[in-house]
Amino acid sequence: MTCKARPSKNYRYRIRYIIMKFGTALVEARTAADLTQAELSARSGVARPNIAAFEAGRRDPRWDTAMRTIEALGASVEITEPISWSWTTGRRPRAVPSRLWRLPLREAFRTLTPELHLWWSGPAPQLDLTERSDRAEAYELVLREGSPEDIRSIVDGALLIDVWSELVVPANLRRAWQPAIDRAFRHRAEASG
Repeated sequence: MTCKARPSKNYRYRIRYIIMKFGTALVEARTAADLTQAELSARSGVARPNIAAFEAGRRDPRWDTAMRTIEALGASVEITEPISWSWTTGRRPRAVPSRLWRLPLREAFRTLTPELHLWWSGPAPQLDLTERSDRAEAYELVLREGSPEDIRSIVDGALLIDVWSELVVPANLRRAWQPAIDRAFRHRAEASG
């Protein structure tokens, strides 16, 4: 489970953003751990009705309660820099992130049917993101045609790096994305050694 935030002057908003996503993340982590709400309650010391309310988004946990629940699942909290977006210049501006991100496996390896604003020429194909060639086609498409929201929901940073040198994208788009790719490589090198 990851929660992403960046300390700022507006930290109350950032913390609220984390907590608003907590319920969804809690359901995913609890079901992945194959625990019932009652079992998680027994492990964490948080009452089962509170866990149900957190998962349903009816109630926000205090930080210490959230942490106790997360630790009982064997999960952790990761605080990362938020992604900011800029645009390439020229006739066709394209979205460029400040850094790469990871998607949950279920999202990174799903079947994607591009929406009309991405695939506007004929019937949209079904792209199986578990297949490297389909994933490369999806990434080319979304990097060329997609909004930041599209890119953020389809592209996984590590999987993008894997196909990056093979993608057929405009030169200005490749140049604009290259710093984020390079930062990800540096981060990986620092983490491993």
